[in-house]
Amino acid sequence: MAAFSTGPPQQRTGAAVDGGLTCTACHRTFAPANSDPRGTLTMKVAPWRPGVTQSITITINHPDQKRWGYQLSSRLASNVSKQAGTFTPTPDNRVRCLAGPDAPCIGGDVEFVSHRSAPVTAVGAGYTFSVDWTPPTTAVGDIVFYLAGNAADGGGTNANDRIYNASMVVPPAVCNIPGIPTITSAVSSASFTGSLAPNSLLSIFGTGFQSTGVTRQVMAEDLAAKLVPQALSCVAVEVNRVRAPILYASATQINAVVPTGTAAGAADVRVILNPTGIIPFSSSPVTVQAAATAPTLFTLDGSKVIAQISGTSTLVADSTAVKGARAAKPGDSITLYASGLGDTAAHLDAASLATAASATVNPVTVMLGGKALPPASVTYAGVTPGMTAGLYQKINVTLPAGIPAGDTSLKLMVNGAASQEGVTILTVAQ
Repeated sequence: MAAFSTGPPQQRTGAAVDGGLTCTACHRTFAPANSDPRGTLTMKVAPWRPGVTQSITITINHPDQKRWGYQLSSRLASNVSKQAGTFTPTPDNRVRCLAGPDAPCIGGDVEFVSHRSAPVTAVGAGYTFSVDWTPPTTAVGDIVFYLAGNAADGGGTNANDRIYNASMVVPPAVCNIPGIPTITSAVSSASFTGSLAPNSLLSIFGTGFQSTGVTRQVMAEDLAAKLVPQALSCVAVEVNRVRAPILYASATQINAVVPTGTAAGAADVRVILNPTGIIPFSSSPVTVQAAATAPTLFTLDGSKVIAQISGTSTLVADSTAVKGARAAKPGDSITLYASGLGDTAAHLDAASLATAASATVNPVTVMLGGKALPPASVTYAGVTPGMTAGLYQKINVTLPAGIPAGDTSLKLMVNGAASQEGVTILTVAQ
């Protein structure tokens, strides 16, 4: 690491918003980052208080290495292109601005703090850096830290160095969103109508769900435990007093997953502000209808279904309206996206990420032009690996001969429950 012994170039923490660049752009011997499991990179950041400086510790280890370096960046979780707080330059730590010069950075420019002179230790001793960070002075919700570490051999070149990346979401120490939230509606995220099933997607509309200007969606850093969080940026949702996994929260909308085990019948939905604070604020409940299955199809505009030719990015739609799209024809395998299909063979919890395909317990019937397709046409209906249990349950359908042409009506039937009316798919009969 001779070339950057006084600190690496900016934007090397692996943050997607910065192009995903890491120190492996130069230190290539053991690329990609984190490829050598014998090394570790960790950071300790306490829940933050507005304007109160804290010391962040960064520790990097590797049994074969003896020279150490790092780079750290702090961003608003609600907008990761924006700086969160400020780092303090010291004789050991250099702070550089995205625009180029060293700190102080002007106009909220993004900051990158790194070693000023890479320390050398005995082989395998590791090193702990200490960085002073002052959080924002106002309530801005969660903050995400992106970190890079270099465990170098001290050989004076870029060879034989191990690069590591890590990230962490840090919540405020005390949530303090003022006011009482108000729910105006709670509906299926796919259709914005109808009843809800366990593990299905729920959209809640209203006011006062977040501080002004704060919009938060689940990030990879939130999913380190392979579970969707049950609180996001100082807001939580309860269905029949059971916390629901949350995927998105703004001042006027929340997307969540209906908890596993929600009983059929009337269910109360509440929004809770400051769920871990001293004084939580709860909305008045809104009553929704729950059922064991409540299939709903995702659409482009409320009527045209979201569908694609299976295994491709080609959408099923009018090519004059959507570039590269085409109508579906007999023999095509198409993929549809839905929610509310009920339990799957793997019995996933609502907060779980699906790690493998798992089909629905109840068969899914596809109705095209008012007629049920043969059961064998539905080659798969279930969760999508890598997604939450309720986020996208996909249906793969092979279209048989004899289908009608035009904007053809499309509906799902699961355990006697039907998806919403008025959904169509563009088909040709050839």
